Amino acid sequence: MELTYRDYEILKLVGAFGQLSSSHLKELIFADRSHSVPDTVLKRLDQHDYLSIVGRRASGPKGGAGAFTYKLGRFGRSLLNVNRTASPNVNDHALMVADTYLELRRAESAGVLRVLDWEVERSVPPLVRADLFAAVEYPQQGRMSQYFLEIDRQSEAPKRIREKIAGYWLAVEGSKSDYFPFVVFVVKNEARKRELERVFKQLPDDRQEMVRVYLLSELIPALMRL
Repeated sequence: MELTYRDYEILKLVGAFGQLSSSHLKELIFADRSHSVPDTVLKRLDQHDYLSIVGRRASGPKGGAGAFTYKLGRFGRSLLNVNRTASPNVNDHALMVADTYLELRRAESAGVLRVLDWEVERSVPPLVRADLFAAVEYPQQGRMSQYFLEIDRQSEAPKRIREKIAGYWLAVEGSKSDYFPFVVFVVKNEARKRELERVFKQLPDDRQEMVRVYLLSELIPALMRL
């Protein structure tokens, strides 16, 4: 099967995040197309084993069938030289990382910011990997900023959160740059936000200054004020 440029873009995105839902791909790749086009393209890539359907993403907190979730298929991994195999189950963390990235792209489409650079699983030596790194420009504010975004699914205990922040602080101490990105934890509900805020208040003052926690729904306005 001969792949188009758009096919490659789809595969690269799925490879970057590990898994993406059809709704992510429709908005990121097919925003200017009718609904039938992405369905046809994704079905073709799945049939030829460039993509593989993992399952359906839950449509809400109470469950229910939602959008199909895709990972790279055998030929997709070979084409992109990806050795790892994505989880055989729907990976809600990977999908929330993609949700966060999508919020940045929506803000870009609205003219609020420009995404200058981004990377999933950005290494932050010596110990940490950020779920998502983003460098953005705010044209109306005349400034640029960078963020290490930690996507929180409420699965990590306070001890693990403190360890992660300690890893970022080691990176600060080893950095020769005048600027170190804010470490922003992204959460989905107010209760978890309050829990992390309590954890952060127990940190030394300099580490408190480095970290923030925001709801996904408030992320873009919060970053614009940061």
